[in-house]
Amino acid sequence: MAVHNFNYTYEYVGVKTMPRSREDDTQIVREVCVAVTAVDQADSTQTMTENMYSPLGGVYSYRHDGLPEGFINIDDVTDAKVIEWYQNTVNTDDLDIYFTWQIYGAEEVAPIAEPSN
Repeated sequence: MAVHNFNYTYEYVGVKTMPRSREDDTQIVREVCVAVTAVDQADSTQTMTENMYSPLGGVYSYRHDGLPEGFINIDDVTDAKVIEWYQNTVNTDDLDIYFTWQIYGAEEVAPIAEPSN
């Protein structure tokens, strides 16, 4: 029983936004959604695609601290940028655990019990 390793592909699904403030309706991306396809490296017949959501950190501080340098207007956000933001918030090892559990069951990711003396 072990966690499997997967190859991943990502596809833009969407974003959730919020206005910067009551006075400033500049839309701030607060969460991204990406379709993640996992293909088991040892058995490419084992595959799964799921929409995965990830909140972006620090966006609520924009209300008080102002917009950061390099801020991207919502109309200029690309699919590739959303995927990059998602990948920056998620660890591949965590995805391996999640997709192993979804495809093969909880037993595959359960810790191996130590023999008792």
